[in-house]
Amino acid sequence: MKTTINHASWAICLILFWAGPALSSPSPQQVIQKGAEDVRGILNNKVKKGSAAESKQKEKLKKVVDGFLDYAELAKRSLGPHWKDRSQKQQIEFTKILRDLIEASYTSTIRDNIKFTMEYDGEEIEEDGASATVMAVASSKTKKGKTVSEDLSFHLYLHKRAWLIYDVEFGDVSLVRHYRGEFNRKIKKESYPALLAAMGKKLDEIKSGTAKVDKKPSL
Repeated sequence: MKTTINHASWAICLILFWAGPALSSPSPQQVIQKGAEDVRGILNNKVKKGSAAESKQKEKLKKVVDGFLDYAELAKRSLGPHWKDRSQKQQIEFTKILRDLIEASYTSTIRDNIKFTMEYDGEEIEEDGASATVMAVASSKTKKGKTVSEDLSFHLYLHKRAWLIYDVEFGDVSLVRHYRGEFNRKIKKESYPALLAAMGKKLDEIKSGTAKVDKKPSL
């Protein structure tokens, strides 16, 4: 299953999926800015690959991301019309495997993509005050010194005074739309169980280090 989202963009995207408790009601843009700073703080502590310290660092990163990224909303929107056909138990199972797949993807590639700059183009809050979009441009340099930039749009919604991210657009490619397209094709061509099997296989490949991380992530 092909996709247009590369691993560098994926890692940059996931770096920003966190913010602290919204006690002071920060704006959506402030939430993302603080998230970037805090995640960099975790990853700037160098640890040996494969060490216990690295495992602790990854767990700390996961807790940070878990506090902000709404996996349930992302899963629901990604599965699209097939979500309502699933039982509550199946919905929970699907959300868990998607969460595991996302976590495995960013923890395996994010360290190589922490040296980047972000320029923010502002935020747009809908009239109802319950949803918002933050626009930004992420830039980083390749090993050959070439500057690569990516337009990003973060989509958030307000939940109990906290802004939660449920989708990110890379240029004109939406993470939710990308997943929804892949999941829908897999289910229609084969079946829902086949989709879960493909996701499980991809998860095993990433964890074992056999996934081709230099290519665009796919099932």
